[in-house]
Amino acid sequence: MAKVLVIGGGPGGLFAAAEAAGKGFDVTLMEKGKIGENIRCAEGFFDVLKLLGKPCAGVRFKVETLIIDARSTYKFDTRSLNLWMIDRSTWQKELSRRAVEKGVKIMENSPVSPKDLENLKTKYDFIIDASGAPPVTSRALGFSDFYKQNSGKTVQYLVEGDFSHINNSMKVGFLPDFWGYYWIFPKGRDEQGRETANVGIGDFNPLSPRNLRKMLDEVFKKERLDDGRHRILKILGGICPTRMPEKLVYDNILLVGDAAGLTSPLHGGGIDMAVLSGITAARALAEGPAKYESELKKLLQKRLKFESMVAEAWRKRNLDQVDRILSVACKLRLYRLISHPRLMNPLAVKFLEILL
Repeated sequence: MAKVLVIGGGPGGLFAAAEAAGKGFDVTLMEKGKIGENIRCAEGFFDVLKLLGKPCAGVRFKVETLIIDARSTYKFDTRSLNLWMIDRSTWQKELSRRAVEKGVKIMENSPVSPKDLENLKTKYDFIIDASGAPPVTSRALGFSDFYKQNSGKTVQYLVEGDFSHINNSMKVGFLPDFWGYYWIFPKGRDEQGRETANVGIGDFNPLSPRNLRKMLDEVFKKERLDDGRHRILKILGGICPTRMPEKLVYDNILLVGDAAGLTSPLHGGGIDMAVLSGITAARALAEGPAKYESELKKLLQKRLKFESMVAEAWRKRNLDQVDRILSVACKLRLYRLISHPRLMNPLAVKFLEILL
């Protein structure tokens, strides 16, 4: 029985471990902390390609409306999308439980350093690196700068307060002269009975010198969250790599999730691609790691090309132009292009090039 090591207990790592164990591999997963802790993303689960379905645990609500603020406010019906607000901690703990049931050995509080990796490469037949960005493989092999040069940056507050005005919706907002957006994602009641939301801001420009913490404080004022009735419970931040590295396979090591540069160049979400990459990596092991890269690109290439094109069009436009595009998109219901994955094709790209 071939031995597989998975580094990282996020969605990509947990799905990879469970899939590999189901294929008969002897699987160990090493997580630097505790499964379900240190969650840094906004926790919107967007199954863009409609391949995964509703998460097995932790769902707070199905997102019915996306509210977008530019010069004006627009509301997009998202009921046809596979879009949920989730509690990732609950979800990942359940994924961990299911992985253990399949025979995965999970080792928490077990960080892997670049020095450890060389020894682990000889101890295991395959390694799936789901350690985030920059991954331990990049630090061991000297290409971690790639992630700094090809990533957006985020700052997020976990906020306690009343967000009932948003209900089963997510809200995002665009700001002048800024290639990025802010978000308010309600989470409902937590285990302590507190109403909370993730309120954050992301900058897609890797070279931007902007102070995101200061910008987020301005968003608080804009959204009237500085009214004394909303309290910041936690401050988080991180990077979102929006481009794949040149290689995803290094000898017997396969990169998945953020380690593979898999967050959307359009909206920064990446949970679904982390899951898909983890599953694809585990399935490729039976035929050899080299198959992984081609299979993953076959699965994601059209989507990433579509999102990259829209992101580039957005980057070149000011807030007034973005507002006009949102107005047209709302009237013509152009969001249907992403509600039906088959419409994310070269013809749709050409149509959007003309329109945008």
